[in-house]
Amino acid sequence: MRKSQILILFPILFFLSDCIKSKADSGVSDNVMTLLLVNSILNSNNGSCVKTESIQTNTVGWWYPNGNLYYYTEIHPVTLDRKRPMVQVVVEHPEPFYGGLFPLWYSDRNNFNTSFINRDLASFIGINTHISMLPYAKDTSYATDPAVSILNTGDSSQPLGVEFNFTYPFNVKTTLIHSCRELDNDESNFQTADALSPMSGLYHTWAKEKILDVNLIFVNGSNGQAYPIQTEQAIEVALEKWRENFSQSSVKIKLNVSVTSANLIDYDLIYNLGTETAYPGTLGGLFKTTSFIGKQNALNVFIVREELQYGGVLGVSGGIPGPATLLGTKQSGIAVFVDSHRLYSNSGEVLTYDEQLLLGETLSHEAGHFLGLWHVTESSGDYGNLWDRDPLRDTPTCHISNDTNLNGYIELNECLGGSGTNSGGRNMMFWTGAVGFTQGDITAEQGWILRLNPLVY
Repeated sequence: MRKSQILILFPILFFLSDCIKSKADSGVSDNVMTLLLVNSILNSNNGSCVKTESIQTNTVGWWYPNGNLYYYTEIHPVTLDRKRPMVQVVVEHPEPFYGGLFPLWYSDRNNFNTSFINRDLASFIGINTHISMLPYAKDTSYATDPAVSILNTGDSSQPLGVEFNFTYPFNVKTTLIHSCRELDNDESNFQTADALSPMSGLYHTWAKEKILDVNLIFVNGSNGQAYPIQTEQAIEVALEKWRENFSQSSVKIKLNVSVTSANLIDYDLIYNLGTETAYPGTLGGLFKTTSFIGKQNALNVFIVREELQYGGVLGVSGGIPGPATLLGTKQSGIAVFVDSHRLYSNSGEVLTYDEQLLLGETLSHEAGHFLGLWHVTESSGDYGNLWDRDPLRDTPTCHISNDTNLNGYIELNECLGGSGTNSGGRNMMFWTGAVGFTQGDITAEQGWILRLNPLVY
């Protein structure tokens, strides 16, 4: 079987679809796929610049990764260069089908021996839907297994490619989302290095400020309002915290916020945080409402009263990354839960200052996920595996040896050391936090990824 060389790369997979932050916390030609749609939004001066391709997949064989049957397609060519620096791949089964799917990337689409998996696949195989992206780092060899070198800052592209693998080869929807905002000179010439301390990568300054449009959606339903006053000013403290995090020199992104209220009877209380089913009341169902209340070139943020599946979950991103500009999918947005942020106030009241600061931390964190950032270290600690931490070189990590209480989790107070391997607790993308503890650190490489997202212009 031609794919046997990558079987050893699949770790024990965690079947996850969302990031939840809780403060408890034979050769094939390149033209075998039919291009159905090319949608270009080339108004980079007034909004994001995105090229979207919807492609029809044709299966050419099957194989058994981890003992499960998957059909695979031809390899579709992918372009990454200075004028198209980032690409997302979205793969979706039609809703009656429930099965695994994933993309397989190639550093040389003409050579089957150059296949590799990304950080996203190292963490989970999608069930019903899956999103992947390139690049995940400035030095992409750190972000893939086996390690490969991917250049996206030059004037020409490598012969990159991607194929699609799925359980049910019927009516699978595949979409490629390209950023077409040309990199600035300092973004193209950016260099990064391994983190030696918690301060690594924090003092870089980008030459130009970028913009991210944000669409705040207050969700109201049969159980009442998400928030008593549904204006930007009513949560201004939270928004200022988010703005503060994204405006620092290592990121330099300005938020352009608009606000709307939406009467969505089934979604004011979320009973199921999964995004792999479409039953009313699930988070995936809420995100699908972006088809009529979302803004295509904005980050759609749902302000929801409460989640009831676990209790205490602060926020969830539809994906890492989320599908930029793609509305109506079960991953098209982020959600934050108002009542989970209450420390002193009662349900139905305006959040206090401290509660809004906590909400601002959540908004920053979940927006980071949607734009492509992983946790700097996952909750089980860094064992040195691809799926233990983010794919970036300049973010500090926290090795499992720092689990001093031996409970199997790397907790916040165990990751506040002075080196690059025992810290990261102050980073915006640490997996958990504490009330009143500031987590606004964002490194230059994290900022580089945020700025490359197709939504940012």
